[in-house]
Amino acid sequence: MSFIKTAILAGLAGTAASAATASDLPRRIALPPVPVLDTTETWYLRGDVGYTRYKRPEADFALSPIAGDMARESFRDSAVLGVGVGFRFSPMFRADVTLDHRLDARFRGLASDAAASAVSDRGRFHSSTLMFNAYADLGTYRGLTPYLGAGIGVSHNVLNDYTRANDDAGTLDDLPGGDGYGLAWALMAGLGYRLSDSFTVDLGYRYVSLGGVKTRGYDGGAGADVESIGAHEVRLGLRYAFQ
Repeated sequence: MSFIKTAILAGLAGTAASAATASDLPRRIALPPVPVLDTTETWYLRGDVGYTRYKRPEADFALSPIAGDMARESFRDSAVLGVGVGFRFSPMFRADVTLDHRLDARFRGLASDAAASAVSDRGRFHSSTLMFNAYADLGTYRGLTPYLGAGIGVSHNVLNDYTRANDDAGTLDDLPGGDGYGLAWALMAGLGYRLSDSFTVDLGYRYVSLGGVKTRGYDGGAGADVESIGAHEVRLGLRYAFQ
């Protein structure tokens, strides 16, 4: 009988010790805070500035009677300015319409055909886009709200001040530029930091596809057709929400 009493007392003591340990557990393990989401349905305005680094495009040259792919074609880095208006529909979903303009970037291309190896083209390129964008906000941690987004719209691309140098002939010709409209799309990711109930700073990355542009003389045998124009952009913006 004394053995049974001893076993019961030992079991009760172990249960009490386990309960005490469990009661201490929340104080020992710091669980991450639950993300906070902005539940306000509201309109907002935005403005952005950024750095644009173009990827290598695909370009063809026409130098009658020769035509073909360019050997080396590139755009210099540039800057982008943008404005927009948007609306927050829910804690995780917002959308906006943006108008962006990418400032002049130098274009250079070298003809690849052996008979035109000394021919180089130069010009100035700029592009404007009107896009509809949608974003998913992923929760706010210590004031920071990460987000993902995508956009689609239209681009207006301009290639002007176009010249063609022929080292063999010792000539520098001015060629007509060109412009055109195309499909534009973008993928975004970034962080928003809420300064106040109305203002949010936005630091983001965007890849944007701009379509292409062709000079007016290309079909006549003197010009270039530049396609698959795309750019990586780092952008800093400010959003103002109406309360």
